Amino acid sequence: MHPTGGLPPALATALRDGPFHQALHQAITHRGLPLARLRAALDEAGTHIGQSTLSYWQRGLRRPEMPRATEAVLALEQVLDLPSNSLLGLIEPMGEHSGRSTSLAAEEFEADLRNGLLDVLALHEVVTVNAARTRRSVLSRLVVRGSADGADRYLALHPADEQGRVEHSAVHTGEGCRAGRMRKRGPDGSVAFELLFDRRLRAGEMHVFSYTVIDTAVGQTGGHLRRFPAPAGNYLLQLRFHRGVLPVRCFREQHGDAFVHEELSYGLDGVVSAYFEPVSCDRAGITVHWSSS
Repeated sequence: MHPTGGLPPALATALRDGPFHQALHQAITHRGLPLARLRAALDEAGTHIGQSTLSYWQRGLRRPEMPRATEAVLALEQVLDLPSNSLLGLIEPMGEHSGRSTSLAAEEFEADLRNGLLDVLALHEVVTVNAARTRRSVLSRLVVRGSADGADRYLALHPADEQGRVEHSAVHTGEGCRAGRMRKRGPDGSVAFELLFDRRLRAGEMHVFSYTVIDTAVGQTGGHLRRFPAPAGNYLLQLRFHRGVLPVRCFREQHGDAFVHEELSYGLDGVVSAYFEPVSCDRAGITVHWSSS
């Protein structure tokens, strides 16, 4: 149930029960924003949604295409001053009934995540945490090498963080890859997705690619731990906090045969970094404490 206290009953009911277009229409009416002003406010927030698209959405003539529209719907929630994930939770995630989302047994899921035709030489991740202490985005850049001929894709894993509906997370590709359509749900609730290369790699050939996941978590993040189904060369993780909201303590952690727990410090820029070389553990990353308790 969403924290809809203080909202008009009709809007609170629509946000709880849907449908999406009715909730959006009620929210726009409640805020008294003409569509032109709403579009301008979204532009100022850094998200462009055409006025005609907003009109179609609130009349139910079209629905946001998920997960591509995740960022746009999150921006609507912010501009309309709605509870986090209240609109997003009303939209059916991509693949729910399309046959493109597959639940896998644990053994099969882990086998796919090993990306057997690739060696990960280096991974650099930048996690952005907003003023609400919520994980908002994860930028990943990888250097891989073909361990055999024929590798043309990478299966990436995005874990759930707190109360986010991870299946709604949007993937934006950078250099060296494009988004595939396959989405697989693991036994732990995480979602894996394909990143397709523009060619098949030869054995020994290196390739660099990057992607960003726009997160949908709403709870206070506890940090970021990356799973490593197979060993990797090196891993650099950076958490970028809002300068006005910094955690009390940060720790570099490794989980595997041995547990490593080391305190980290961050600078005035609000960035904390942890480096791992080589990576031979199950999970590695940074955990954060927001209070001294």
